[in-house]
Amino acid sequence: MKKLIIATRGSKLALAQTEIVRRLLQREQVETEIHTITTAGDRDRIHALVKIGGRGVFVREIERELLSGEADLAVHSAKDLPYELASGLVIAGTPEAADPRDALVTLKGKSLTGPLVIGTGSPRRIVEIRPLFPEAVFRDIRGNVTTRLHKLERGEYSAIVLAMAGLERMEVDPSAYDIHPFNVENVIPAGCQGIIAVECRSRDRDLIALLQKISHQMTWRRFLLERELFCGMKVDCAMPVGIHADLLRKGEVRLGAMVDGKKAFRQGREKDHALLAASLKKELYNGK
Repeated sequence: MKKLIIATRGSKLALAQTEIVRRLLQREQVETEIHTITTAGDRDRIHALVKIGGRGVFVREIERELLSGEADLAVHSAKDLPYELASGLVIAGTPEAADPRDALVTLKGKSLTGPLVIGTGSPRRIVEIRPLFPEAVFRDIRGNVTTRLHKLERGEYSAIVLAMAGLERMEVDPSAYDIHPFNVENVIPAGCQGIIAVECRSRDRDLIALLQKISHQMTWRRFLLERELFCGMKVDCAMPVGIHADLLRKGEVRLGAMVDGKKAFRQGREKDHALLAASLKKELYNGK
C-alpha cells in the first residue's frame, strides 16, 4: 500500500492519538505521514464551543482534506464527531479505548470541601456535577489539557474537569495533582469518550479493511452502540447529554444516557440494542 497521509489537529493530545494510529499502521508495514490542520475550534480558544459552531468545529476542516484528496485518513476524538459526517466519509476504525470517565482535578492536597470554582465549559458536565458540589461556581474554560492545567496551577480555578483519557494519553504526571474520577453512573460521559475514531473515504475499500484490521473489536462495538444512540438523539454540544455503553458477559450490554440531568439505564442483549436505545430515548424524552 502507498504511503498514507494522516490528517489531524496539531494539539499535543491529537498528535498523541495520531501516534497510536501511526504505530498500529506501522505494524502492518504501512508508511505514513502526518499532516496537521488548525481547525476553527483551535483558532478560537476564548469563546465557548456552543458559540462558535458546536460539534464539528474540530472536524469539518479535516474532513475537507479527505474529500479533496489531500489526506487519506483522519484521526479524531470520537466524542468530537457531529452526528452527521460529511457525505462520502465513514469511520472505519477504532484503536483500543482509554478510560471513558470524567475526573475532577485539583492541586495536590487541595480540599474539596467548601465553595469551589470549577472550570468546565461543558453543559453536560455542569448538569451532572452540580448535584455533587451544590455550592460550587462553574466557570467556562478553554484550551488544551496543558493549558487548562496551567490555569489550575495559577489559581484561576479551584478544580477543573478533564477526561481521564486525555490525562492518560498525555501522560500527565499525577504527582502535582489529585485526580478524582467520577463513576459513570453518577457522571455519564460524553458519547464515545476515550475512543479514537479513524475516518476515511467510503470508496476506499482496501483502506477500510486495513483500518478494521487495526481496530480493537470491543472498542469498535462500544463505538457503534454509543454512536447509534448519539445520532438518534441528534446531539450537539449545546445539549447536556451523556451516553455510555458497558459490554457485559454473554452478549449483554448496559446502556446509560442522560438528558438535561435526567438519567435512564437499560440492560439486555447486545443484538437488541436498537430496542434498548428506543426505550431509553422514550423515557428520557417523556415518551416523545
